[in-house]
This record gives sequence, structure tokens and C-alpha cells, in this order.
Amino acid sequence: MVLIGLDYGRKKTGFAIYCEGIVLPGDTVFGSWNKILRKIEELAVRYDDIRVILGLPLSASGKPTELSLEVDQFAKWLMESGYTVELVNEVGSSAVAVRLLGKKDRKGRVDSLAACEILKRHLNLI
Repeated sequence: MVLIGLDYGRKKTGFAIYCEGIVLPGDTVFGSWNKILRKIEELAVRYDDIRVILGLPLSASGKPTELSLEVDQFAKWLMESGYTVELVNEVGSSAVAVRLLGKKDRKGRVDSLAACEILKRHLNLI
């Protein structure tokens, strides 16, 4: 089984892949839920058996935010599209990614590194 990590954002969503014991950043998708779904579908064809691990943006105190409600809706939509989705608290994942990259960027590398962090957190729970 391959895990696909997502750091969801309204403008761009970072992707990461866990396969054969390795977590790697993937491409960042700029745009709508449909564009994100198309990328997941491409990965599903390539890897056959996938599970989506979606970062849930909670507040620092662990409470839902406006964006976390949107992520919940997105997760339900992905499940209706036939995918298994698990939510993982993503608080601080982008800050970790910025420290790893050493700077912010507009190309989405931070988002994909944050998706890697989300996958790593999930794997520690298994």
C-alpha cells in the first residue's frame, strides 16, 4: 500500500508519497478540488492501492478552524470519490517545512515538505 500525504490549501496543495519505507515530496497542485482529485487519480493508476493522509489544520489549542471545516468537507468528498482518507493534525507542519527548506517559496516546495511531515506524523501513530 502507498500512502499519499496532502497539505491542503485553498490555492495550493502539497503532495507527498510514502512507498517502500520512504517518504518523498511530490508535486504541488495549484487549484481546485477537481485538480487535486485528478492528481490523486494519476497516483492511484500508478500505485494501484493507495490511502490518502490529509492534514487537518487545527488551532494551536487543538480546536477546529474555518479551514479545518473545509478540510473535513474535502475529506468526505474524496471518500465519496472512492478513496480511503485519514485526517492527521498538521499544526506546525509548515513551520517544520520552512525550517527544512530554509526559506518560504512560491513554487509549492514548502507545501510538499509539509505533506511529508504530515505523513511522518501518521506513520508514528501506526
